[in-house]
Amino acid sequence: MGFPFFIEFMTSLLKNIFQLHQANVLIYAQTLFLCILLVLGLAAPESIVFGYFFETIIIGLLHAVKLFLVIKHGKEDKKDHNSMQGYGSIVFFLFHYGMFVGIQMIFVFFFFENSIPGLSHGFALFHNFSVLLQMDGMLLIIGSLLVSNLGYFYSNFWQFEKYKEYAPSEIFFSPYVRIFIQQFVVILAGFFMVFLDAGIVAAALLLLFRLGVDLCMVAIRKHSGFAKELSEKIAKPDQNPSEVQQQLERLSE
Repeated sequence: MGFPFFIEFMTSLLKNIFQLHQANVLIYAQTLFLCILLVLGLAAPESIVFGYFFETIIIGLLHAVKLFLVIKHGKEDKKDHNSMQGYGSIVFFLFHYGMFVGIQMIFVFFFFENSIPGLSHGFALFHNFSVLLQMDGMLLIIGSLLVSNLGYFYSNFWQFEKYKEYAPSEIFFSPYVRIFIQQFVVILAGFFMVFLDAGIVAAALLLLFRLGVDLCMVAIRKHSGFAKELSEKIAKPDQNPSEVQQQLERLSE
């Protein structure tokens, strides 16, 4: 496995991630739309940054719908008295996910309190959300994020009836990795805005990074073939490539 193997692997990796196809066209379109809003001045850089926080709510609600479909039509979990069973797991997810996002938002509001006009202290969540919703272009941004997430839900999950292929526990924590990465990058972009007064740069970097993350998620989706190819390359000698493949595919949900 020398240099030629590395070149071949990287070529395949980049092709599968960035090549335009039906599964990722909405991601490219949504990123282009946000770039146009930013360039034309129809949305403030701060709106782009905070728009992704509202997307975490959209992702959580859609994941609750996925759990409902999986519980109703999918595989059954193994009986485990230490885990939540049935539709109660949806309530537990909404509570757990809501706490996860809420704590992050409190930290972010404290961080931006003196940088965004109208923001109050971190615990004034409802007040701060109302301030964010009034920012330039915010409703357009939230609308585009809603459309892209609904489109991906339909084309990746509903259309292929993937809810029949999973047990609830297999996808329960799927959104957390993506959300953690997203929130970390948003906070990093915030440093550009607060300390360097470079809002445009922060928004542009956030858009590019999010585009890359979303394209990676789509590339490893179930039935794409790339997850299997990648798992065979990255699996350790003591790992079963099929298990690695399943882990990668769950991340895309």
